[in-house]
Amino acid sequence: MNQRLKAISALVPSGTILADIGTDHGYLPIDLVKRGICPKAYACDVAEGPLSAAKTNIASEHLEGKVFAILSDGFIQVPEDADCAVIAGMGWYTAQAILERAEERLPSFRRIIVQVNGDTDLLRKWISDRRKTIHEECMVNDRGKVYTAVSFSMQEHAPYADREILLGPCLLNERSPLFLDDCQKQAELLSMILSKRPEDETAARLSRRLAIYESVNP
Repeated sequence: MNQRLKAISALVPSGTILADIGTDHGYLPIDLVKRGICPKAYACDVAEGPLSAAKTNIASEHLEGKVFAILSDGFIQVPEDADCAVIAGMGWYTAQAILERAEERLPSFRRIIVQVNGDTDLLRKWISDRRKTIHEECMVNDRGKVYTAVSFSMQEHAPYADREILLGPCLLNERSPLFLDDCQKQAELLSMILSKRPEDETAARLSRRLAIYESVNP
């Protein structure tokens, strides 16, 4: 598996039954079952092509009785015993649609782990607006691109502050070298953008984001 999937797998609690939504080739559920983290897993995808590849990979590892490939649009066909969900490798708005279609079911999951390709702050805002709990976050550099995964549950929590929504409450506490480096790069990028923009509402919003990033590495 690549570093992105390895980072996501580290957030999956031991003993949970995984539903990997948008599984592609099924690498994540196969790995978690092989290592004994999950006793059973569902590799779910809306497209027949990726699901066929997942079935081939499951069979090659002789895991047909533990990893089940399911054709499912989001959570629709996911069996009721799944108690950990992963939604990874897609844009935020696609992930948001999947979450909102399944919102009544989400409380049955011990953890929901989401990794979106950009706009992680919008994911955190979605969680915060619903007053739910972010338990863990991880940031990883995979082949030169930085990815962030967020693990949350539907347990009640006070709304997060703007700084926590932008940067991540757990990442802020951990302050890893990768996190600090990414904050510096984001600050430099915003500074460059603002130097070329007129003063308007968008510039004011970007300036507020810049101030938050700069506060990490004063």
